[in-house]
Amino acid sequence: MKFSLRLQMIVSFSIVFIAMIVIFGSLILNYNISSYQKQSYDSINKVVKANLSLIDNYLDQLITVSKIVANDQDIIKAVTYRNSVQGEIDYAVELYNQREVASKIKQLDVLGNITNALIIGNDHEYLYYYGSSPVRGYRFDQQDWFNKAAYIEDKYIRFTNFHPTDYLLNHRSRQTVSVITPIINANQYYTAGRTFLMSDFNLDPIISDKSGQGNMQIAIYDGVNPIHFANNSSLSDSQKERISEGLRNGDKSFTVAKSGEHLVSYLVVNETSQVSGWTILGIMPLTEIEQMRTTNTTVVMIMIVIACILVVFLSGLISKSILNPMQSLLQRFNQIASGRRDISFKESRSVEINLIAETADHMLKNINQLTDDVVEEQKRLATEQLKVLQHQINPHFLNNVLQSIKAMAVTGDTESISKATTLLGKILSYSVYNPYELVELKQELSYTENYITLQNIRFNGMIHYSMSCDEELDHLPVPKLMIQPLVENAIEHGFKDQKEGNLSIVVEDAGDEIYIAVMNDGSVVDPDEMELINCMLSDRDTYKQKQSIGLLNLNQRLKSCYGVQAGVKMLSREGMNTSIVITIPKRKEV
Repeated sequence: MKFSLRLQMIVSFSIVFIAMIVIFGSLILNYNISSYQKQSYDSINKVVKANLSLIDNYLDQLITVSKIVANDQDIIKAVTYRNSVQGEIDYAVELYNQREVASKIKQLDVLGNITNALIIGNDHEYLYYYGSSPVRGYRFDQQDWFNKAAYIEDKYIRFTNFHPTDYLLNHRSRQTVSVITPIINANQYYTAGRTFLMSDFNLDPIISDKSGQGNMQIAIYDGVNPIHFANNSSLSDSQKERISEGLRNGDKSFTVAKSGEHLVSYLVVNETSQVSGWTILGIMPLTEIEQMRTTNTTVVMIMIVIACILVVFLSGLISKSILNPMQSLLQRFNQIASGRRDISFKESRSVEINLIAETADHMLKNINQLTDDVVEEQKRLATEQLKVLQHQINPHFLNNVLQSIKAMAVTGDTESISKATTLLGKILSYSVYNPYELVELKQELSYTENYITLQNIRFNGMIHYSMSCDEELDHLPVPKLMIQPLVENAIEHGFKDQKEGNLSIVVEDAGDEIYIAVMNDGSVVDPDEMELINCMLSDRDTYKQKQSIGLLNLNQRLKSCYGVQAGVKMLSREGMNTSIVITIPKRKEV
């Protein structure tokens, strides 16, 4: 199926520019999403650092107060007494000790968030308490959360994970976090029988979302396991496991994808406390980012559609502006091909088209002028030369070349277009200006090579050619347009049924004569036809013939310039090349 050049240009331009618009739109969309995600990360990171600073400040105060209480001599004295009693307790002493311990532990009230405090003796049961009443006989050494926190050798102050408060009578269903401080008897240089001060405190008043985004969650992990979620968490178990996995990998920020039971994804940013070793997490749902992605995608798609419509419209205008001058030029050449000589060429914005138009215009003017001059001066010679010129610079040839340039434009082969138009301009310039005077042989060979190169562009390099000329013959005066007709015959007739062919042009000085041979390996000329042509070249007048007009005209021109010894001869035989040999006798003035 064939399409018009304009339609092909519109489609080509549209595809290229639409692809560029889609790529550019995608880049903008990704940039906006990544920029918003970075802003979200920065916002969460600020909240996390603010909470981390708040918690660390509170924990530093808690550690300080806990140390003061644990190192109080009255508490150490009371604890030492209880740990050392093996039998009956002296209740007078014990009552005194209870009052002293209660007054000392009450110092923890300065922190405001302490809910309970217990002193746990070396038998792992509580000795004294402050706040809610504990369960008598409760063994803390049987609790994993207590053992993990209390018996870490490389830490003095220990923080527990989020743990139950089943050791309290009235708050067994509550969860809390505790700080455990060893009670040391400084006078005896040993811990008072592994006795601890355990203070329960509430994290909720400490943790807060400072970002102004109420949908953010603040969580605390002990590294990989959750200690506390400040708000009621809406994350699924699989998403919490993904958070633990990210923390195990050491990721400072990561996303948690949607799960089957929870259709919200999250952005997680975390920092580690240097005081407690806990990891503070900011967890924000990506609902807004996903909504923005959907909105931006819709906007970008609408923009792309609008841009595509504009591109197609503009491509039509551009293709019209490019092709109209060429179409106009082709129409005028078609009119020339039909026989009209009163054609005028309009100026175009294209340098190449203007060059062709100017050259063609000069050609037409010169043809008309020369026709009149030649008729007046020498009718027969003018007629011969006009036939030669019309044969070589046939408007059909120009039309074919322009059609080839048009085909190159379809494929976007601008390099070949530039080369073809340059060659055509050179060929037309050479053919038109001073067309009937003698030229140097090297100019004629250069013109012929330009003609072969232009034909090779048209026929995809099917012609393989070579030229050989003795250097001392470069400046030999010869009739213009002498060799090119022979090359044209070889291409049109010799290579007619072949995909490619070989062409050789050889110029040799043979002493008294100069031979110019144009050889090709194309179709062999029938022996009878070859004999007839050679007879016509030797004996008959050009104007009585109906065939081989190009060879006959060239033969007559040579004889007019150099005498009867000059001429053209054809050689062709099966198994050898077909050759056209031009003989030029040397003259004294040469």
